[in-house]
Amino acid sequence: MGTGFSFGIPGGAVSAGILAAAMVALVALGLRALRAEPRTTRRRVLYALRIATGLGAWAIAVQPRWLTQRFEERDGRLAVLVDASRSMGLPRDGEARQERARALLSRWADSERGGVSVFTFGERLEAADLERLAEEAPARADQSRLGAALAELVAGDDDLGAVVVVSDGADRSGFDPAGLARHGVRVHSVAVAEEGLRDDAIAEVQADAVGFLRRPARVRVVVRSLGGPGGPIPVTLRRDQEVVREVAVEVPANGEAAVEIPFTPERLGRAVYRVSVPRASGDAVPENDERAFLVRVVRDKLRVLLVAGQPSWDQRFLRAFLKRDPATDLISFFILRNTTDLTMAGPDELALIPFPTDELFNEHLGSFDLVIFQNFEYGPYQMASYLPRIREYVLRGGSFAMIGGPLSFHSGGYTDTPIADVLPVELPRRGASRTIAEGAFAPRLAEGMERHPLIELVPDPAQNAAAWGRLAELHGINRVTRVRPGAAVLLEHPSETTDERARHPVLVLGTAGEGRTLAFTTDTSWRWGITTGGLTGDPSAYERFWDRAVRWLSRDPTLEPARLTTDRERYGPGARVVVQGTLRDERYVPYAGEAIELVLLDAAGGEVARTTERLDREGRLEGALSLPDRPGAYRVEARRAGRDSGVAEEWLVVETGGDELADPRADAALLRRLAQATGGEHWARPEDAPALERIDATRRRSQGVDRTAPLSSPWAFVVVVGAFVAEWVLRRRWLGARG
Repeated sequence: MGTGFSFGIPGGAVSAGILAAAMVALVALGLRALRAEPRTTRRRVLYALRIATGLGAWAIAVQPRWLTQRFEERDGRLAVLVDASRSMGLPRDGEARQERARALLSRWADSERGGVSVFTFGERLEAADLERLAEEAPARADQSRLGAALAELVAGDDDLGAVVVVSDGADRSGFDPAGLARHGVRVHSVAVAEEGLRDDAIAEVQADAVGFLRRPARVRVVVRSLGGPGGPIPVTLRRDQEVVREVAVEVPANGEAAVEIPFTPERLGRAVYRVSVPRASGDAVPENDERAFLVRVVRDKLRVLLVAGQPSWDQRFLRAFLKRDPATDLISFFILRNTTDLTMAGPDELALIPFPTDELFNEHLGSFDLVIFQNFEYGPYQMASYLPRIREYVLRGGSFAMIGGPLSFHSGGYTDTPIADVLPVELPRRGASRTIAEGAFAPRLAEGMERHPLIELVPDPAQNAAAWGRLAELHGINRVTRVRPGAAVLLEHPSETTDERARHPVLVLGTAGEGRTLAFTTDTSWRWGITTGGLTGDPSAYERFWDRAVRWLSRDPTLEPARLTTDRERYGPGARVVVQGTLRDERYVPYAGEAIELVLLDAAGGEVARTTERLDREGRLEGALSLPDRPGAYRVEARRAGRDSGVAEEWLVVETGGDELADPRADAALLRRLAQATGGEHWARPEDAPALERIDATRRRSQGVDRTAPLSSPWAFVVVVGAFVAEWVLRRRWLGARG
């Protein structure tokens, strides 16, 4: 049995203490008044009654309770839990922890005690064999998840009586050992630790996952020094093999210090940075002298070039929308006149700047994330020589959108030009007569494309179709011959058809080389804003559509149909990476039930590992891959079975030290607290641990708590009142008679 004590007043012991102080003050004041009684015997009686009354009143107010916890004890099964994390391989220059643990396991392997279950833990709990562990105790797991392993082991196992943990205690997750006590399973612990470990280490690296091109960034580095004199330690930041910056940080002996290192990303894309400290003399863990981190370098603002052929409502609305977005750096030109316009003034008298074709399309084209031609005719501005540059820009990964109007598509002279090669639609042949279809129309959602985010006004398909039905009608389209193979039609004309008798496209998405393209064959999308707002009171459809269109063209990760994630960004050599993902096609329809190959590639594109998983009905998957020992950046790619190209990818880093070796110290105190909290025994050395036959596996489970509150009875109140009345009567009689 176990006993305890509590108070029945709100606030518990704190409130009881406050009331006790107040009651002592009141009793002390009363005792001063009783000093007037000259007879010692009478004075003592009054003192006793006053103190008894005060004590009784306080006790009734706070209601002290005695708690008695009842336990049931019975024999249970014994389990052995062995640490298999990389920290058990330390120290490198002496007898490693795993060797000391192996010696203990060898002794236990000869035990005659039956029914003993054996497990290892690191990142996860795994069944093991005691004899094999006695021959070779592994130390390769990339994490020491002792708390999670114990919780999994004791949960729901009524036959388990005790667990013996053989570990260095290096679980940095901060789990509370007291939480295991409620299961009734004793946890005995054997500490495998050493004193005087010498190590200088990069203990922690904190950096933003996203950096901005040519914008200052910072990485926070924590340096720890153990067993040495401390002092200034140089920290070096590298990108690939190039030294970016070196700083010195003053680290106290057996302590740690943090430093922020500035750097400026100079190239777009994924960048691998490494921070390192020099190896100290006698350093026991050289693996943690270096840490790596990934940064995805992007532009701080989306750079958009908008070129419009003439002022219009459509140009005005799109330009205003792009300018309102603080994350967009907009360069816009719209033509007020061209060389064929008749004017009554000379060019020098007109407040118009020349169209900067060479500057935009020769010098700075590559700096834009998206180029939009909105009802723009290139011919009058001698741009024919620049169209191949735009085509190459798209093929190399740029994005291009063409919006309709009387100066766009075939009407703008783009048939048989390099621009036509990258559009997701084919244009009518030169000399075609019917290139524009007039009239109002309500575009229809293309069949099977209801999930696409560009046309998903609301998540529910039925409500989404109804929402499109409430939008204002559009007017006029530019005719095209057909949709290119592989392009995706999102919106269609309800009555117009192409030369192939298919419904005429209004909105088409496509790819060209590494780039993305969009064709919008009308110039009246502005009506989804102001006109729809006047009809329904909700003008948001226009901005919602163009926001997603721009984000899709600029490859916003949140709009990608297929995505992968890994459970961490950084791993140690040989670690296990858990990959999760959602994979959908270009229509955002899940690849339900398909077999997917997860392929691990190194930075050069060479295959390192591969596994096959099957998607569920929603296109979700979860798989695992084993990482190599060689440090560096790696890419996980999801491929549909039998195909060489991936539908999604994610990057990760393998580093020699990793989180597991960042803090190499053993934590015997955690193991001691674990044993104390669960009623187990703790042995400070493997050599001190007894034979398995002598380890107590009695399961001790609580049967409840009995609460005794003796002063909750009405008779306690009667006694206190009686003492108060007696003291009052005697005080009146004795002191009153004296007066």
